[in-house]
Amino acid sequence: MSEWFEENFGINIFQERFQIEGSSKGKTLRGFVSVAEPRLVAQVLRALWAYRNTLDGYTDDDPKKETRLHDWLKQFTAELESSSTLRFDESFTDFSADTTLAKLRASIAADLIAEKPDVALDRVHTYCVKRFRHLLSRHGQSTDARTPLDALFGAYGRILRDSRDVSEFALPTLRMQHKLFDGLNQARNKRSLAHDNELLDLSEAQYVIECVVASLAFIERLEARRASEGGDRGIATQGSPV
Repeated sequence: MSEWFEENFGINIFQERFQIEGSSKGKTLRGFVSVAEPRLVAQVLRALWAYRNTLDGYTDDDPKKETRLHDWLKQFTAELESSSTLRFDESFTDFSADTTLAKLRASIAADLIAEKPDVALDRVHTYCVKRFRHLLSRHGQSTDARTPLDALFGAYGRILRDSRDVSEFALPTLRMQHKLFDGLNQARNKRSLAHDNELLDLSEAQYVIECVVASLAFIERLEARRASEGGDRGIATQGSPV
């Protein structure tokens, strides 16, 4: 069982977080279903079903019972996917015709669903660089290829500030996001697979990713509102971050 999970999903199935009911195989699997990312659980259950169907003596002799069981599995896995707290499409959008964007988004999604935020860090950074360069270009600002992520966000934040697209209540929090993207930049350079680094601690990587995801989702909502109201009302080119 441990080899199957490791080979197919890179998961240590017998880790303590999955043994909330006990350490037997059945209880560990039930614990995994209870606490793991729902979309990952759905993928695992489908793979287990396919594996089960390759074994002799595991399918029901009654075709109707077998069909009912399969229908239940399809319904349960669909419910798992719809209950996922990972709102990927709200934060990582298909914003341009860049041919690498779809592959980048798919790679990030695969790692986040597989609960590997430490592995996803460098590609999340790449996505953010692409997104903020694209946003700045839309607002009439050119960017240098050497401009770091936090500076790109700072330039975009000044646009929001000067065009008054963010209220006095949200602006202080938005200013703090400059530090967030600086932190992501540092983590990418020193604690990600972008270089020969020791990966960031899993819980810390998860925290960074969650903050970035929330920030990106807010920005996408802002951009959607700006578009619905007729677009840009002001462009900033100088000044301090946000």
